[in-house]
Formats: sequence, C-alpha cells, structure tokens
Amino acid sequence: MYRQLAATLIASATLGLAATSHAKNVTLTVSSWLPPTHAVVADFLVPWGKEIKQATDGRVTLRILPKPVTNPAGHFDAVRDGLVDISFISHAYYPGRFELTKFAVMPFSGDTAVSRSVAAWDTYEKYLLKADEHKGVRLLGMYAHGPGIVFTTEKPVKTIDDFQGLKIRVGGGMAADVAKAVGANPIAKPAPESYELLSMGVVDGVFFPAESLVSFKLDGVVKNATVFPGGLYSDTHAVIMNPDAFDRLSEEDQKILLKLSGRHIAELAGKAWDKHDAEGQAVMDSGKINVIKADSAFVQAVRERTKGFEKIWLDEAAAKGIDGPAALESFRTELKKLDAGT
Repeated sequence: MYRQLAATLIASATLGLAATSHAKNVTLTVSSWLPPTHAVVADFLVPWGKEIKQATDGRVTLRILPKPVTNPAGHFDAVRDGLVDISFISHAYYPGRFELTKFAVMPFSGDTAVSRSVAAWDTYEKYLLKADEHKGVRLLGMYAHGPGIVFTTEKPVKTIDDFQGLKIRVGGGMAADVAKAVGANPIAKPAPESYELLSMGVVDGVFFPAESLVSFKLDGVVKNATVFPGGLYSDTHAVIMNPDAFDRLSEEDQKILLKLSGRHIAELAGKAWDKHDAEGQAVMDSGKINVIKADSAFVQAVRERTKGFEKIWLDEAAAKGIDGPAALESFRTELKKLDAGT
C-alpha cells in the first residue's frame, strides 16, 4: 500500500514538474514597423532578445515577426489587445496622448541618444510613471533618438526665415511643434514613408536624426543638412508588452525580464541609435551633403520661437499632479553629467 502511494506521489510530482517546466518555456512575438537593418531592430531588439534568452537559460525567446502586424501608429493597440506580445511605439505618432514625454525632447537638450535615453528613463520612472500614460500595456522601458537635424532636398536652411513655407515631414510630437513654431508646414507621416515623400516632391525636407541617411537611404535624395547644438528636437520611443503575455512568464523569468528592462533598455537602445548616427554622420562628413551649422543668431531665433514649450509642459504636468520643475531639473542635471561623461 505504502509502495503504491509512494509511486503515485512520485508520478504526480514528476508530472507536475514537467508541466511547470513546460509552462516556463515561452515564445514572445515582437512586431517592428522599422526595417530589419534599422538601429532599433539590428542593434537593440535582436541583441536584447539574445540577452533575455541567455539569462533565462532559453526559457524565454523573442520572435521578431517578418512583417509588422499593423501600421506604425497601430502598435499600441496591437500590444494592448494581444495581437502581438511586445513592440515599441514612437510617442510622436499619438498626438495629445503622451504629452508628458515631451520633457525629454525639447530643442537643444541632448548631444547623444544614450545620454538623453538614460536621463529620460530615470526621470520618467521617478516622477512621471504615476500619470499612467501607457495604461493598458506594461511599460518595459523608454529611449530617445539622437539630435534632430533638418534635411532638405533643394533649399538650404541657414536662417529662421528659410523655414517659411517649407513642407517638412515629421513624425508628430515635438518635431511638429517645432516645425510650426519656426514657420514650416509640418506633414505628419511615419518614418518609413520619408524616401517616397522626398523623392516625389511631396515634402521639401524632413526632421530626422543623422542615422536616417543610411536607415532610410535618404542620402540619395537630400542635399542639405542643418545641425543644431543639442539637436533641434528629438523623439522618445516606449517598449511595451501585453500584460497577459507578461503573466505567462514564471515569476523567476518576470524578474529577469524586468532586470533587462528599464535603464538597461535605455542604455542598449541609446547606444544603438548613436552607432547608427555615427554612420549617418560619416555620410555628412564625406562632402556628399551640404552641412550647415546653425550659428548663434539662428539658435537664438529658434529659442525665442520655442520658449513657450516649457510652460506648456509644466502646466500639463501640474494638471496631472506631477512636480514638473523637479522633473525638469532632475532630467537636465543628469543629462548634463551624462553628456560630459561624468
């Protein structure tokens, strides 16, 4: 009798262990609306997936789908509704929805993607998470691209007046705000459409970081680039996950995923952007493109046109119970230290 009971218990335990082990092996689908060669995919999502697989001893695998499950702006809903487990979104593609993220993308506020990304995440996590802007999904991390540049096909932009009447492709968000402020006509379109818009003459230029010259092959259509200290603008992306997909992971693997998220995502993605910005900068330095460095008068003119952005953001933060002045001070102090390498 005892032997039979023992055998039954052992068999049950073995089956339970097998079931638990099976439950811990999870494949998470990832949808990307950017091409496989882009910084976000090639040097962030792919290596991040390898880190997760290694850290979980192969129990958790990220599978990047061969095609995006929807258009770029549809990815928040796709993750929330469970169409895909993980993706990233550009905050700029959702007008009026992620206004608090704009603290990290104002003009002249960051020399590199990694410094802006880390400072942005640290500040957002400390001061802004409670506003729950990403309600419906699990926010795994946030990062920013490098300094925004003005690229044009024909007319070089040397002064504030040169912006007047220019049709500029923007993603939305801060880029659109800046374009309006300086007198350009912003046309909000997803990044992958930029080459077609430029080559067909639908727009006169684009606001982009340097990497776009290579990532979207824009070096074949743009002739001029106007650069600003700290960038004319930037954009932030959020890495988001379906809550039910997160719950499918064991508690141990949830902890591992979270350890490889947050600030780690900011550092990894920021470095990826900077690597590809360097490739774009090399194209600019080759003499193939007319590079214009905004002088002090031009920079001051942009400052005058955009100085109201900070108050708008502070009012938005106050309305949501956020200590805006403390958040801005924290972000700028950390950003300055990171840009200085201290």
